[in-house]
Amino acid sequence: MIRKACFVALSGVIALGGCTASLQAGAQGNAGGNEPPPPPPPPPAASSAAPAPAPTAPAPEEKKPMKSTATVKGDSVNIPGNIVFDTGKATLKEGAGSEAVLEQLKIFLDENPRVTKLRIEGHTDNVGVPADNVTLSGQRALTIKNWLVAKGIPKERLIAVGFGQDKPIADNATDAGRAQNRRTEFKIAEISGKPYLGQDPNGGGKVFE
Repeated sequence: MIRKACFVALSGVIALGGCTASLQAGAQGNAGGNEPPPPPPPPPAASSAAPAPAPTAPAPEEKKPMKSTATVKGDSVNIPGNIVFDTGKATLKEGAGSEAVLEQLKIFLDENPRVTKLRIEGHTDNVGVPADNVTLSGQRALTIKNWLVAKGIPKERLIAVGFGQDKPIADNATDAGRAQNRRTEFKIAEISGKPYLGQDPNGGGKVFE
């Protein structure tokens, strides 16, 4: 009698005499089948390095306070530029740059607390009724006073006075002269609570409240 022999090989099949057998490597491990599967790899160690600090925003540049461009001659406070009103009215003309001039006046008052009273004078040309011109000039001075008070200047430091056409500085017979006479002036009325140069704080004009 001839015996048939079977041989087993890993990961393959050997056939002899019609007898086949196979063994696949897989979840059962090695050929022995009795050893446990290898442990899983350890998790990666947490990094001990501190996180990088978040970038800081640059500090905003500190704005330097503006300095007034006003100059003082005698009792007059002179500021470059013009304050322009609507024709025949006491309202500031929009877009004429009046606010820039008034801002400089406010800075001057902030820088000079010893000026305890500033007189705001309104003047007109000679067109129209004199009494009406006094009223118009006084109301324009009052507009400036109210603007400064709204910006934080105490109202006790300000006097609004109207002179109308009584104090021209140019010839009212010409357009250029009349334009010069339609003006607003600023006068130091008090220093540290005392009349400046011993003058009447109202300057002889009509006060408007």
